[in-house]
Parts: sequence; structure tokens; C-alpha cells
Amino acid sequence: MDDEGNGQDPGVNSDLVAAPGPGEEAAHLGGFFGLETPTGRSPLKREVVSEVSLANQVAVQNQEGKQKSKKRYLPRELRIRMRNDVLKYNSLGLSINQVIKRLKMKYGLAPAKSTVIYWRKGLRSPFHGIRIPSLNFLKPSEDLAYVIGVIVGDGFVSQRVKPRYGYKHSYIKQYNIGLTVRDVEFAEEFSKRIARVLGRAPPRVRLNKNCKWTVEVQSKTLFELLTKPINIEKIKPYVEHCDKCIYMFLRGFFDSDGTVLKDGTIILYNTDYEVLKYTIYLLEKIGIETTSKEPKLFQRAGKLIVDRSTGKLYKGNKDNYYVRVRKESNRTFLKKVGFTVERKRRRLEVYLGKDIFR
Repeated sequence: MDDEGNGQDPGVNSDLVAAPGPGEEAAHLGGFFGLETPTGRSPLKREVVSEVSLANQVAVQNQEGKQKSKKRYLPRELRIRMRNDVLKYNSLGLSINQVIKRLKMKYGLAPAKSTVIYWRKGLRSPFHGIRIPSLNFLKPSEDLAYVIGVIVGDGFVSQRVKPRYGYKHSYIKQYNIGLTVRDVEFAEEFSKRIARVLGRAPPRVRLNKNCKWTVEVQSKTLFELLTKPINIEKIKPYVEHCDKCIYMFLRGFFDSDGTVLKDGTIILYNTDYEVLKYTIYLLEKIGIETTSKEPKLFQRAGKLIVDRSTGKLYKGNKDNYYVRVRKESNRTFLKKVGFTVERKRRRLEVYLGKDIFR
């Protein structure tokens, strides 16, 4: 599977977790809230609230569920934070016992000694082949902004359930992110950018039975971020991280759903009214004017639509809206946003009188 690997770290077995004693736990909590510790030591420095609360919740859950299961695992995010600290402490030359002691002071609990040894030697990893375990580990970038724009438009997200090979009545959930288009340069650009987001080799661009180019990867984190209808509040931190991220989001979106007419008119079509409204806001923010402050209705749901690439007719299930860029802003649009799709870029350049063979 594209986004799953063969990592060896199964998690931290609670039977091997070194939990703090009553005195240590009181010292940990007293230090966190700025109180005197019963051992007379100076209060601990404040750590990230989410880390402490998460560790305490896990300790309580492990105690309550002791009779239900012999093996319990710490949340992946907590294990990753612990492993990063282990590597940091190791670079400082601390012994294994000193590392474990520091983890107890910071989180209120620590993994088994054997787990710390495996982490130090690089023999195991809490990532377990998953490149981005959660949204907390997803970093804003131009590549991510472009991927978001593509998925908001022509891209797709889907979830599949497949039987687990060799296990009876056991299944695997697959979270797929992909794109199917007729322009090979568009598919290749998407492949390169999503590969950099996930920290992997570019997925293969293949030609499907309908003579369209398809790219597909698996990522639960991107699936949660980009499940449609798009949650604008979720994507805002990644889209509006900087001006270049805004440019790349708009390029991905216009590569997907944008078109350039022969007279130079740039139009963006989509069925999500709120996303188009957000796009108008972003365009105005970077100095590109539109012909209206709100998306305009293009076609009502239920009407027949012709697929230009295949010639087939299908019925639209949702209302379709559009946003039009003012021609006075075409030059600014080409300079800041532009197109990856060659046929769209050339048509705009011809309108603006540029040399397309430079």
C-alpha cells in the first residue's frame, strides 16, 4: 500500500510501561500546576498541556480497562513525542535510565526500557510506516496548498474496506487520495507535490481505460483533512500560511476546475458555494478582482451535462456555480497564480500577447 509501510514498532505494551509511584505522580502534577512538590524539589517547568492531559487520560484508561485486555498501547502521537525526546536526550549523552527518568517527569509515565533501547538504536519506530500520523504532524507548505486546491476541485477522496490477507473476518480500511484528468502534465505535477507532502517517492501516473491519467495514494490524515464537503476552517491554516501558499492553492484549484475561454476570460466552476466564496476572498486578498462578490449560479441540479472528454451525458446532482476573473486582472493572475495545465496557460498567454515559444 502506498502510504503504509512495514514498520516494526507495535506500540508500547502497558504491561511494560513504567508508571510513576504515588510520590512521583504527586510531584509531577504539583510541578505542573506550580505547587510545591512533596519531595522538596523545585516545581517542574510547564510542559504542553495536551501532552500531560493525554498521558494522564491514558493512565486512567489503562487502569480501568485492566481486566478487559492484557495489552494496551499508548496513542501514536504520544509515542512519537516520546521517541523524539529519546533521540534528543540520546544526542546529549544521557544514559537509558536518565532518559526514562526525564520522560516520567515530562509525561507522567514512560515506555518500557526495551522500547527505549529499540528507539535509540533505530530498530523500531512509532510511525509504523505511517508518514503523517495525524493533522498535528502536517506542516504547511506550497506543495500541500497545491494538493488541497486540486482535491477541492477535480481530485477525489474515498474510503475502501478490504479483507486482511491471512486473517478470517478481519478487514483493512484504505483512505485514498487521487486525481483523474486528461492532461498528463497536470497529473505529473500533482504526483510530485503529494510525494513531497508525504515524504515518499512520486506515485505512478497511469493511463486508465477511459484514456485519462490517474494518480492515487493512501493517507488517512489527508483523507480527514480533505473529505468533502470541504471544511474551510480546517484548510485555512495551510492555505493562508503565506502568500505563496495562497498562490499554490489557487493554482491547484484553477488547474482542476478553471477554464480560459478564447476571448481570455478566466472562469472557475464548482458545486461548493462556500468554497467559491472563499476563493473570491483569496483572489481579492492577492490583488485579483472578480466580476462579483458572490458566486453566480451556472446550472441547476438535475440538468444534463456533457463530459467534453468522453462526450457522455450525465445528470448533475448539485447546483453548479462559477466565479469569473476580471480581464483587467488577467496579467496579475498569470504572474501570481498561473496554470500548470499547458493548454490553459497558452490560451491565456496568447490573449495577453506573450510569446508562447519562449
